[in-house]
Amino acid sequence: MRIAADQKIGGYPALQIRQLMRETAGRSITLRYVREILSCTNSGAIRVLSQLRRGGYIEPMREYWEATTKGNALAMATAAAPLRRETAGRLIEDLVKRAHLLNADDNWAYRVTILVVFGSYVRGVERPNDVDVGCELRPRWSGERQRQLEQLRRNKRGGFRNISEWATWPRLQVYRYLRARARGLSIHELEDWVRSTEHRVVFDDDGQGG
Repeated sequence: MRIAADQKIGGYPALQIRQLMRETAGRSITLRYVREILSCTNSGAIRVLSQLRRGGYIEPMREYWEATTKGNALAMATAAAPLRRETAGRLIEDLVKRAHLLNADDNWAYRVTILVVFGSYVRGVERPNDVDVGCELRPRWSGERQRQLEQLRRNKRGGFRNISEWATWPRLQVYRYLRARARGLSIHELEDWVRSTEHRVVFDDDGQGG
């Protein structure tokens, strides 16, 4: 999915709504999250959620909302110019190298288990919008040793915006390292909906990926 920089969704810039969908990926979408991410009032958050529901981006649960397939696509949307296939290939090669380096470094709290590429690049599009990658992580250790290492990573980070960011930081920083601010590279948690689409494994910690 592509979005324009001047496009609006739910009355807000599409880029802000994309950020909302990215930061709530894999989690329940609540009024509090919408208020914090969009810096809006409670009534504004309700209005945004209502419009996202009408647009088919989210669906209601009991006391929260969850992203639909269309909502997950919005989270992965790009506003950048399409990539050349050779550029996309280099992004994947560099990503796999970073995964090997991270797994060899015991200072990280998580290891990369598997990386799969899906979306337009795997479908053979000559100028893909971006490179979509599903990433699965696993704790490096177990028990108290793992808890201490995760807390150490948080202590190095410093302040957090909320308890959710605090709790997920040891995993989030792995995703950020893997992405390395590379334009055109989108890394997401490897969920069942990704596995159900056409994809290609490019790194497997238990095999010879990369």
